[in-house]
Amino acid sequence: MLKTFGRLLAAALLVVMVPLSAMAAEVENFRFSSSPSKIRFVVDLDGKVEYEEVKNTKKQLVLEFDAKVDDDIVSRVKDPIIKKARLQEKGDKTRLIVDLNSEAQHKVFVLKQPNRLVLDIFRIRVESTSSDMGKGLTHIYRREDMNGLPVEVNILEIAPKNRYILKPFSGAVNKNGRGTLLKAAKAVGARAAVNASYFDSDGWIIGNLKLDGEWLGMESQPRSALVVAGGKPMVMQDLAYEGRAFFPKLGTFLDVKGINRSRIADDVVMYTHYYGPSTKTNRYGYEVRIAANGRVTEVSSAGNMKLDKDSVVLSGHGMAAKVLERVQVGDRVRLRETLGNETADEAELVVGAGPSLVAEGRADVRSAEENIAYDIARGRAPRTAAGVKKDGTVILLVVDGRSSSSAGMTLQELAAYLVKLGAWQAVNFDGGGSSEMVLDGKILNTPSDGRERPVSVGLGVFPTKG
Repeated sequence: MLKTFGRLLAAALLVVMVPLSAMAAEVENFRFSSSPSKIRFVVDLDGKVEYEEVKNTKKQLVLEFDAKVDDDIVSRVKDPIIKKARLQEKGDKTRLIVDLNSEAQHKVFVLKQPNRLVLDIFRIRVESTSSDMGKGLTHIYRREDMNGLPVEVNILEIAPKNRYILKPFSGAVNKNGRGTLLKAAKAVGARAAVNASYFDSDGWIIGNLKLDGEWLGMESQPRSALVVAGGKPMVMQDLAYEGRAFFPKLGTFLDVKGINRSRIADDVVMYTHYYGPSTKTNRYGYEVRIAANGRVTEVSSAGNMKLDKDSVVLSGHGMAAKVLERVQVGDRVRLRETLGNETADEAELVVGAGPSLVAEGRADVRSAEENIAYDIARGRAPRTAAGVKKDGTVILLVVDGRSSSSAGMTLQELAAYLVKLGAWQAVNFDGGGSSEMVLDGKILNTPSDGRERPVSVGLGVFPTKG
């Protein structure tokens, strides 16, 4: 019994007397992998390890760690970022040396069970800056890795307690039409702006657009919109315009098919002063002017009726023109307009586009439900979007695309990104070459056309007085 105990004690003493250096971890393997977003080096070890970064320059990165390696090991890496990578013995330590062809960001970490030292070298340089623009307005610039592709994003955040107001404006400034966002924003006095609603080649607004109770554009297809009601911003879904003009004396009505756009065959269009100085219609129709009190003050078959702020003009073609021909000066007309939602009907601001991207803090892209065109719904592209955080903070976002510096986003990626920013709700605006953000007289992003594309509607951030 004593003899056995003596042997155990001797063995224990022998263990204690072993030099500490002999207990260092040993390198078992050195390997690398490559993905669209990064190159990963992994050192497999048979024990725990600690490391330090002893060199970090544009051309070389050196990590030193407590481990033994039998021989210098060179990894055969074929990658445009990496020139050479190797493990090299340095006294009782080992160095991981990576020679770079170009500067790159990296991340080092240790994993356990099994023990590994991991070095990630990123292909895409990630950047983020945030600038307080005062009075509750913040500008954020980010360069991100989006699934192995670079994206550049400009963000405006408008805090709940701020001294700004959101208002849409025409790209043509004082009439319906198109114009460059930078010039238009300066002309109307917006400190910042993004492009907003969809449009066609002649400036025809595609989407519900309402400001201070006045309709500037409409869309009968149920779609989503940024809404401000009672000062509270929100994104609302399934808003579809329905407009009807009742003629009590005639005992009939006409459904409004368009607002502030060109009149086409068998059409009924309502024009406001926002459209411009006149309706620009031809003589193959009939028009009536309706004053604010609901009375008809003028009728005409000549077309191109003048527009003013105190009235609207109802213009008809085909069978609708036949109805309007029976209307006389002094007749009463009852106009009823609705989006099918009481809150939206009473809202001071509605800026429609679509699809909805985020609902209750979760990505939910409703392209199919809102009948969004295939070229918008699919693929990566420059994007513009608006979101609202749960605390009422408004997010206006523009992501560049179609370039080597920024690949753009799919709608699904855009939705996920907005959730990452804290959006509780969000809606997509017009994108592609129209995507643009301006602030303090400067274009913040890089429009994909290489220059500003004239747009029909901008959403402006206007300073309030005081």
